[in-house]
Amino acid sequence: MKKFLLATAVALFLMAALLMTACGGDDKDKLTVILDWFPNADHAGLYAAEAQGYFKEEGLKVKLQAPGNPEDPPKFVAANRADIAISYEPAVILARAEGLPITAIGSIVPTPLNSIQVLRSSGIASPAQLGGKKIGFTGIPTEEVYLKAVLSKAGVNPSSVTMINVGFELSKALISKQVDAIIGGYWNVEAVLAEMEGHPVNVFKLQDWGVPEFNELVFVVNEKRARGADENLRKFLRAVAKGHAYAVQNPDAAINAVVKASQESDRELVTRGVRLLVPLWRSAPQPFGLMDEAKWRSFIQFLVDNKIVEKPVAIDGTMTNKFLQ
Repeated sequence: MKKFLLATAVALFLMAALLMTACGGDDKDKLTVILDWFPNADHAGLYAAEAQGYFKEEGLKVKLQAPGNPEDPPKFVAANRADIAISYEPAVILARAEGLPITAIGSIVPTPLNSIQVLRSSGIASPAQLGGKKIGFTGIPTEEVYLKAVLSKAGVNPSSVTMINVGFELSKALISKQVDAIIGGYWNVEAVLAEMEGHPVNVFKLQDWGVPEFNELVFVVNEKRARGADENLRKFLRAVAKGHAYAVQNPDAAINAVVKASQESDRELVTRGVRLLVPLWRSAPQPFGLMDEAKWRSFIQFLVDNKIVEKPVAIDGTMTNKFLQ
Protein backbone atom coordinates (compact mmCIF):
# COMPACT_ATOMS: atom_id res chain seq x y z
CA MET A 1 0.00 0.00 0.00
CA LYS A 2 2.85 2.39 0.90
CA LYS A 3 4.53 1.89 -2.48
CA PHE A 4 1.26 2.47 -4.27
CA LEU A 5 0.63 5.64 -2.30
CA LEU A 6 4.17 6.82 -2.99
CA ALA A 7 3.65 6.36 -6.72
CA THR A 8 0.41 8.31 -6.45
CA ALA A 9 2.13 11.07 -4.50
CA VAL A 10 4.87 11.33 -7.15
CA ALA A 11 2.25 11.70 -9.87
CA LEU A 12 0.48 14.38 -7.86
CA PHE A 13 3.76 16.16 -7.31
CA LEU A 14 4.48 16.32 -11.02
CA MET A 15 1.04 17.79 -11.51
CA ALA A 16 1.78 20.27 -8.72
CA ALA A 17 4.96 21.39 -10.47
CA LEU A 18 2.97 22.28 -13.56
CA LEU A 19 0.39 24.12 -11.50
CA MET A 20 3.04 26.07 -9.63
CA THR A 21 4.56 27.15 -12.90
CA ALA A 22 1.15 28.39 -13.97
CA CYS A 23 0.78 30.33 -10.71
CA GLY A 24 3.40 32.85 -11.62
CA GLY A 25 0.99 35.65 -12.60
CA ASP A 26 -0.10 38.71 -10.67
CA ASP A 27 -2.89 36.96 -8.76
CA LYS A 28 -1.84 37.92 -5.25
CA ASP A 29 -4.75 36.01 -3.68
CA LYS A 30 -3.67 32.64 -5.09
CA LEU A 31 -1.93 30.34 -2.61
CA THR A 32 -0.15 27.08 -3.37
CA VAL A 33 -0.11 24.80 -0.32
CA ILE A 34 2.12 21.72 -0.37
CA LEU A 35 0.97 18.93 1.93
CA ASP A 36 3.38 16.84 3.96
CA TRP A 37 2.15 13.65 2.22
CA PHE A 38 -0.83 12.29 0.30
CA PRO A 39 -4.30 13.53 1.44
CA ASN A 40 -5.22 11.80 4.69
CA ALA A 41 -7.07 12.24 7.97
CA ASP A 42 -4.61 14.88 9.20
CA HIS A 43 -5.79 17.17 6.40
CA ALA A 44 -9.52 16.88 7.12
CA GLY A 45 -9.83 20.51 8.21
CA LEU A 46 -8.09 21.74 5.07
CA TYR A 47 -10.32 19.79 2.72
CA ALA A 48 -13.39 20.70 4.75
CA ALA A 49 -12.44 24.37 4.35
CA GLU A 50 -12.09 23.85 0.61
CA ALA A 51 -15.37 21.93 0.28
CA GLN A 52 -17.33 24.42 2.38
CA GLY A 53 -16.00 27.42 0.46
CA TYR A 54 -14.19 28.99 3.41
CA PHE A 55 -11.15 29.88 1.32
CA LYS A 56 -13.38 31.60 -1.24
CA GLU A 57 -15.14 33.49 1.55
CA GLU A 58 -11.74 34.94 2.45
CA GLY A 59 -11.11 35.87 -1.18
CA LEU A 60 -8.43 33.23 -1.61
CA LYS A 61 -7.74 30.75 -4.41
CA VAL A 62 -6.02 27.84 -2.67
CA LYS A 63 -4.38 24.88 -4.37
CA LEU A 64 -3.69 21.88 -2.12
CA GLN A 65 -0.97 19.67 -3.56
CA ALA A 66 0.80 16.47 -2.45
CA PRO A 67 4.63 16.23 -2.60
CA GLY A 68 6.77 13.48 -4.02
CA ASN A 69 8.87 13.39 -0.85
CA PRO A 70 7.75 14.52 2.63
CA GLU A 71 11.13 16.22 3.08
CA ASP A 72 10.53 18.56 0.12
CA PRO A 73 7.72 20.94 1.21
CA PRO A 74 9.86 23.16 3.51
CA LYS A 75 12.43 23.50 0.73
CA PHE A 76 9.74 24.78 -1.64
CA VAL A 77 8.68 27.60 0.67
CA ALA A 78 12.31 28.43 1.45
CA ALA A 79 12.91 28.83 -2.29
CA ASN A 80 9.61 30.72 -2.81
CA ARG A 81 8.31 27.97 -5.08
CA ALA A 82 5.23 27.52 -2.88
CA ASP A 83 3.40 29.84 -0.52
CA ILE A 84 2.71 27.49 2.38
CA ALA A 85 3.81 23.97 3.26
CA ILE A 86 2.89 21.43 5.89
CA SER A 87 5.81 20.03 7.84
CA TYR A 88 6.71 18.76 11.32
CA GLU A 89 8.00 20.72 14.30
CA PRO A 90 11.19 18.59 14.57
CA ALA A 91 11.82 19.07 10.84
CA VAL A 92 11.37 22.83 11.14
CA ILE A 93 13.91 23.01 13.97
CA LEU A 94 16.43 20.87 12.07
CA ALA A 95 15.92 22.97 8.94
CA ARG A 96 16.50 26.18 10.90
CA ALA A 97 19.67 24.68 12.38
CA GLU A 98 20.87 24.12 8.82
CA GLY A 99 20.06 27.69 7.82
CA LEU A 100 16.83 27.10 5.87
CA PRO A 101 14.72 30.30 6.09
CA ILE A 102 11.35 28.85 7.10
CA THR A 103 8.97 29.78 9.91
CA ALA A 104 6.07 27.85 11.46
CA ILE A 105 2.91 29.98 11.59
CA GLY A 106 0.34 27.57 13.02
CA SER A 107 -0.24 24.06 14.28
CA ILE A 108 -2.50 21.49 12.61
CA VAL A 109 -1.92 18.54 14.95
CA PRO A 110 -0.72 19.93 18.31
CA THR A 111 0.69 16.72 19.84
CA PRO A 112 2.87 13.87 18.55
CA LEU A 113 1.23 11.22 16.39
CA ASN A 114 4.53 9.37 16.21
CA SER A 115 4.48 6.39 18.54
CA ILE A 116 5.91 3.00 19.46
CA GLN A 117 3.65 0.12 18.43
CA VAL A 118 3.70 -3.60 19.23
CA LEU A 119 1.36 -6.40 18.26
CA ARG A 120 -1.16 -6.94 21.02
CA SER A 121 -0.61 -10.68 20.59
CA SER A 122 3.03 -10.21 21.65
CA GLY A 123 1.97 -9.63 25.25
CA ILE A 124 4.10 -6.48 25.45
CA ALA A 125 2.07 -4.02 27.51
CA SER A 126 4.72 -1.44 28.34
CA PRO A 127 8.00 -0.06 26.95
CA ALA A 128 9.57 -1.62 30.03
CA GLN A 129 9.22 -4.97 28.22
CA LEU A 130 11.17 -3.89 25.13
CA GLY A 131 14.60 -4.85 26.47
CA GLY A 132 16.39 -7.19 24.08
CA LYS A 133 13.79 -6.66 21.33
CA LYS A 134 14.17 -5.74 17.66
CA ILE A 135 12.75 -2.28 16.89
CA GLY A 136 11.88 -1.24 13.35
CA PHE A 137 12.26 2.41 12.34
CA THR A 138 12.28 4.49 9.14
CA GLY A 139 15.92 5.56 9.38
CA ILE A 140 15.13 9.10 10.57
CA PRO A 141 17.72 10.01 13.26
CA THR A 142 15.20 11.62 15.62
CA GLU A 143 13.42 8.27 15.97
CA GLU A 144 16.53 6.80 17.58
CA VAL A 145 16.55 9.69 20.04
CA TYR A 146 12.85 9.26 20.82
CA LEU A 147 13.36 5.55 21.44
CA LYS A 148 16.32 6.20 23.72
CA ALA A 149 14.23 8.65 25.77
CA VAL A 150 11.31 6.23 26.03
CA LEU A 151 13.49 3.28 27.03
CA SER A 152 15.38 5.33 29.60
CA LYS A 153 12.08 6.51 31.10
CA ALA A 154 10.92 2.88 31.23
CA GLY A 155 14.12 1.72 32.92
CA VAL A 156 15.45 -0.19 29.91
CA ASN A 157 19.06 0.07 28.72
CA PRO A 158 18.79 1.50 25.16
CA SER A 159 21.84 -0.52 24.11
CA SER A 160 19.90 -3.72 24.79
CA VAL A 161 17.62 -3.26 21.78
CA THR A 162 18.45 -3.75 18.11
CA MET A 163 17.21 -1.08 15.72
CA ILE A 164 16.40 -2.22 12.18
CA ASN A 165 15.85 0.23 9.35
CA VAL A 166 12.70 -0.97 7.56
CA GLY A 167 12.09 2.26 5.66
CA PHE A 168 8.42 3.14 5.44
CA GLU A 169 7.32 -0.51 5.59
CA LEU A 170 6.64 -0.19 9.30
CA SER A 171 3.31 -2.00 9.48
CA LYS A 172 4.51 -4.77 7.18
CA ALA A 173 7.64 -5.33 9.27
CA LEU A 174 5.61 -5.51 12.47
CA ILE A 175 2.83 -7.74 11.17
CA SER A 176 5.33 -10.15 9.56
CA LYS A 177 7.23 -10.23 12.89
CA GLN A 178 10.42 -9.09 11.21
CA VAL A 179 10.61 -6.80 14.25
CA ASP A 180 9.06 -6.90 17.71
CA ALA A 181 8.07 -3.23 17.73
CA ILE A 182 8.14 -0.15 15.52
CA ILE A 183 8.76 3.53 16.13
CA GLY A 184 7.79 6.18 13.59
CA GLY A 185 4.28 4.89 12.97
CA TYR A 186 1.38 7.25 13.60
CA TRP A 187 -1.27 6.09 16.04
CA ASN A 188 -3.96 7.29 13.63
CA VAL A 189 -2.41 5.64 10.53
CA GLU A 190 -0.11 2.63 11.04
CA ALA A 191 -1.98 1.47 14.14
CA VAL A 192 -5.25 1.69 12.21
CA LEU A 193 -3.78 -0.11 9.19
CA ALA A 194 -2.59 -3.00 11.37
CA GLU A 195 -5.99 -3.31 13.00
CA MET A 196 -7.73 -3.21 9.61
CA GLU A 197 -5.58 -6.19 8.59
CA GLY A 198 -6.57 -8.12 11.69
CA HIS A 199 -3.52 -7.36 13.80
CA PRO A 200 -4.45 -4.99 16.64
CA VAL A 201 -1.57 -3.21 18.32
CA ASN A 202 -0.69 -1.65 21.64
CA VAL A 203 0.38 1.97 21.23
CA PHE A 204 2.85 3.80 23.46
CA LYS A 205 2.63 7.54 22.83
CA LEU A 206 6.00 9.31 22.93
CA GLN A 207 4.82 12.17 25.12
CA ASP A 208 3.72 9.68 27.78
CA TRP A 209 7.22 8.19 27.99
CA GLY A 210 9.79 10.93 28.30
CA VAL A 211 9.70 12.78 24.95
CA PRO A 212 8.72 16.46 25.28
CA GLU A 213 5.46 17.51 23.65
CA PHE A 214 5.79 18.82 20.10
CA ASN A 215 3.46 19.78 17.28
CA GLU A 216 3.30 16.86 14.88
CA LEU A 217 2.17 18.99 11.94
CA VAL A 218 2.58 22.71 11.34
CA PHE A 219 2.11 25.22 8.53
CA VAL A 220 5.40 26.79 7.39
CA VAL A 221 6.19 29.75 5.16
CA ASN A 222 9.29 31.57 3.99
CA GLU A 223 10.81 33.48 6.91
CA LYS A 224 10.80 36.77 5.02
CA ARG A 225 7.08 36.37 4.40
CA ALA A 226 6.50 35.52 8.06
CA ARG A 227 8.30 38.67 9.17
CA GLY A 228 6.01 40.80 7.04
CA ALA A 229 2.33 41.59 7.42
CA ASP A 230 0.91 39.19 4.86
CA GLU A 231 -2.86 39.43 5.22
CA ASN A 232 -3.33 36.35 3.03
CA LEU A 233 -1.66 34.20 5.67
CA ARG A 234 -4.11 35.52 8.26
CA LYS A 235 -7.03 34.82 5.91
CA PHE A 236 -5.75 31.33 5.16
CA LEU A 237 -5.42 30.37 8.82
CA ARG A 238 -8.85 31.84 9.56
CA ALA A 239 -10.40 29.70 6.82
CA VAL A 240 -8.56 26.58 8.02
CA ALA A 241 -9.77 27.22 11.57
CA LYS A 242 -13.33 27.26 10.24
CA GLY A 243 -12.61 24.05 8.36
CA HIS A 244 -11.40 22.29 11.49
CA ALA A 245 -14.37 23.51 13.49
CA TYR A 246 -16.61 22.14 10.74
CA ALA A 247 -14.72 18.81 10.69
CA VAL A 248 -15.14 18.42 14.45
CA GLN A 249 -18.89 18.96 14.16
CA ASN A 250 -19.34 17.15 10.85
CA PRO A 251 -16.67 14.43 10.63
CA ASP A 252 -18.49 12.44 7.93
CA ALA A 253 -18.55 15.43 5.60
CA ALA A 254 -14.87 16.10 6.27
CA ILE A 255 -14.06 12.46 5.56
CA ASN A 256 -15.93 12.69 2.26
CA ALA A 257 -13.93 15.79 1.35
CA VAL A 258 -10.60 14.03 1.93
CA VAL A 259 -11.62 10.90 0.03
CA LYS A 260 -12.96 12.98 -2.86
CA ALA A 261 -9.63 14.84 -3.05
CA SER A 262 -7.70 11.62 -3.58
CA GLN A 263 -9.35 8.68 -5.30
CA GLU A 264 -6.66 6.38 -3.93
CA SER A 265 -7.47 7.25 -0.30
CA ASP A 266 -8.82 4.34 1.69
CA ARG A 267 -12.17 5.47 3.11
CA GLU A 268 -11.97 3.24 6.16
CA LEU A 269 -8.46 4.42 6.99
CA VAL A 270 -9.47 8.07 6.61
CA THR A 271 -12.66 7.52 8.61
CA ARG A 272 -10.91 5.88 11.54
CA GLY A 273 -8.10 8.42 11.44
CA VAL A 274 -10.42 11.41 11.49
CA ARG A 275 -12.48 9.99 14.34
CA LEU A 276 -9.30 9.54 16.37
CA LEU A 277 -8.25 13.13 15.69
CA VAL A 278 -11.60 14.83 16.40
CA PRO A 279 -11.22 14.65 20.23
CA LEU A 280 -7.67 15.99 19.85
CA TRP A 281 -8.84 18.92 17.72
CA ARG A 282 -11.74 19.56 20.07
CA SER A 283 -9.37 20.00 23.01
CA ALA A 284 -6.62 21.81 21.07
CA PRO A 285 -5.34 25.20 22.28
CA GLN A 286 -7.43 28.14 21.11
CA PRO A 287 -7.42 29.92 18.79
CA PHE A 288 -6.92 27.04 16.39
CA GLY A 289 -3.27 26.71 15.40
CA LEU A 290 -1.86 28.27 18.56
CA MET A 291 1.65 27.06 19.34
CA ASP A 292 3.20 27.03 22.82
CA GLU A 293 6.53 28.85 22.72
CA ALA A 294 7.69 27.25 25.98
CA LYS A 295 7.10 23.77 24.54
CA TRP A 296 9.05 24.70 21.42
CA ARG A 297 11.96 25.83 23.60
CA SER A 298 11.79 22.60 25.60
CA PHE A 299 11.81 20.46 22.48
CA ILE A 300 14.68 22.45 20.96
CA GLN A 301 16.69 21.82 24.13
CA PHE A 302 15.80 18.12 23.96
CA LEU A 303 17.31 17.97 20.46
CA VAL A 304 20.41 19.83 21.65
CA ASP A 305 20.83 17.54 24.66
CA ASN A 306 20.63 14.54 22.35
CA LYS A 307 23.10 16.05 19.87
CA ILE A 308 20.63 16.23 17.00
CA VAL A 309 21.41 19.94 16.69
CA GLU A 310 24.59 21.60 17.95
CA LYS A 311 23.02 24.57 19.69
CA PRO A 312 19.53 25.97 20.34
CA VAL A 313 17.97 27.69 17.35
CA ALA A 314 16.41 31.07 18.08
CA ILE A 315 12.65 31.02 18.61
CA ASP A 316 12.41 34.32 16.75
CA GLY A 317 12.10 33.30 13.13
CA THR A 318 11.44 29.65 13.93
CA MET A 319 7.80 30.02 14.97
CA THR A 320 5.22 32.76 15.35
CA ASN A 321 1.56 33.01 16.35
CA LYS A 322 1.06 36.50 14.96
CA PHE A 323 -1.12 35.43 12.02
CA LEU A 324 -3.65 33.62 14.18
CA GLN A 325 -7.06 35.12 14.88
